[in-house]
Amino acid sequence: MRPTYLLFTGAMVLASLGCLWDAWGDREGLTLYATAVVYGLVLEKLVIVAFGAYTYPAEAYLFDVLGVPLAIAFGWSAIIYAGTTTARAYGVPLRSLPGFVALFALHVDLSMDAIAIRVPFWTWTPPGPWFGVPLGNFFGWFCVAFLFAGWFELLRRRLSHPLALGAGTFVAALATLLVALELWTTFVEGVALGAGILLVLGVLSALALVRWPPTFADRPARSAVAATLLFHVFFIGIFVVTGTYRTLPVLGVVSVAALGVGIGVHALPDWARTVTRRRRTRP
Repeated sequence: MRPTYLLFTGAMVLASLGCLWDAWGDREGLTLYATAVVYGLVLEKLVIVAFGAYTYPAEAYLFDVLGVPLAIAFGWSAIIYAGTTTARAYGVPLRSLPGFVALFALHVDLSMDAIAIRVPFWTWTPPGPWFGVPLGNFFGWFCVAFLFAGWFELLRRRLSHPLALGAGTFVAALATLLVALELWTTFVEGVALGAGILLVLGVLSALALVRWPPTFADRPARSAVAATLLFHVFFIGIFVVTGTYRTLPVLGVVSVAALGVGIGVHALPDWARTVTRRRRTRP
């Protein structure tokens, strides 16, 4: 096993354990975390079997289940948990929360995926227009985060038992995800249409946050913040170590910009309070 894969596994496990640390002692938080781990593992296997657009070199990883590295499931759990708990801490209303979590996930993947395929941690077949990554990948990321967060937040208002909440979220999110991906693969042809759909989804999610804005009532847990930033820092490191900066310097700009967005997202409460204070002190 190459050291790079061991480091990737360690980074994903560390990010996930940070989220588990935050969830510990909170029954609903543990349900969110555990369901996200299982969801991440199963969705990967089902999507590979159903659509066959990418593969993992499972033999290169330390642990895998049916050809899916456990590192991937831990990575998904960290992104979903951090995005959802950040949205909650910010007081994002239910109507705009799924879109917030989806955009949160996308800001991580826009640079991560393009760097990952150059190791390769996984391989796309055929490659796509975004530094070798197909646009369908970003649609998939949007749907994975949007549907899980949406179903979990909706069902937790109706189901109190953790097993019922976890199972209901898992089944509903996975079923609607597979339908969404099937519609994409069946009807979306060409880069222009795919890019247009992604742009519309992004704009609608942003407009929802304007229509039903966060209150910034609280701060997200430090472990959730650290988990998010770990993704950015790790893949910027891989970008440098693999020498990708020599052939694709613009990808470095994208990666640093994504890190800046990640820092900015977690600085939003301070910014919002500063703006509020200035408005109150105006004559």
